Amino acid sequence: MRNNTKTSKVWPKIDLLAIVINYILIKHGVDKHLNFDYYFVLLFAILFSAVIIFSLPSKGFAFSPDVYSWYVSSEPTISNTPSSNDTVALTNKGIELNKVGNYNESIAYFDKALTLDPNNVIALNEKGNAYGGLGDYSKAIASYNKALALEPKNATILDNKGVVFYHLGNYTEAITYYDQALSIDPTVVFTWYDKGNALEALENYSSAITYFDKALTLDPNHVLAMIGKGYALDKLGNNTGAVSYFDKAKETDPRYIPDLTNKANFLIKIGNYQLAIIYYDKALAIDPKNSEAIKGREHAQVLLNQGVSSSSW
Repeated sequence: MRNNTKTSKVWPKIDLLAIVINYILIKHGVDKHLNFDYYFVLLFAILFSAVIIFSLPSKGFAFSPDVYSWYVSSEPTISNTPSSNDTVALTNKGIELNKVGNYNESIAYFDKALTLDPNNVIALNEKGNAYGGLGDYSKAIASYNKALALEPKNATILDNKGVVFYHLGNYTEAITYYDQALSIDPTVVFTWYDKGNALEALENYSSAITYFDKALTLDPNHVLAMIGKGYALDKLGNNTGAVSYFDKAKETDPRYIPDLTNKANFLIKIGNYQLAIIYYDKALAIDPKNSEAIKGREHAQVLLNQGVSSSSW
């Protein structure tokens, strides 16, 4: 469960092709009553799109939030006799809405999908993500619990449930779910990173570095793990090492920097001011002149000092 930024997204060609295929399937639907010629036309459209995309010289394509919102505005076609294909289309629509932060709308699609198939684990997980994005953690946990009752060994859902407790400031509880997820699938990069974050919030910086290092071993270009390690090194007094990781993160992909500020702003809204300050500090380590982060940190510190439990800021 991760927050989405409103910055432009650069899509590699293979991702762009996936978007096109998904759009075609959502827009036209799949129905067993349609004839072979119909599917032949769909296949031709997909192959033609692939040829065009991979023949272009650009390595990637940048889309603004408005363009991406136009993409997700397409309505899935539901057959007269609802089928599993309709459930997939509704779920996919909800997932795309989650990606642009339209959580209330996405929940409506997940509910439609779950009406057709109450055991749709993907829809239950994504519905939990949507509630998490809204800061409604009791409903997020309820949705994750339903999904885990169906798939108790699903590492992704266990990690997402851990993120909920992390946002709530219950870092020890979060770690228990991260550990369960890693025992099931130790190859998932973001779980190593998430546990590093939880340990960092507990001020266990040395152990946090161990987990950030593991994430970086699995994905050497994991920018947020670089920033996390840099922050931990700084707290341990290794300023030179910290700067090197902050610089490396900025060189690798500076587009992640707004993620830190956006995450901090979100944490203020749900009342976790101490964790918000950590994320503002990370953003400022990369860009000391970030006015939004400076203002946000000052506001979070005031609220923390006042002991305010929630904010409408």
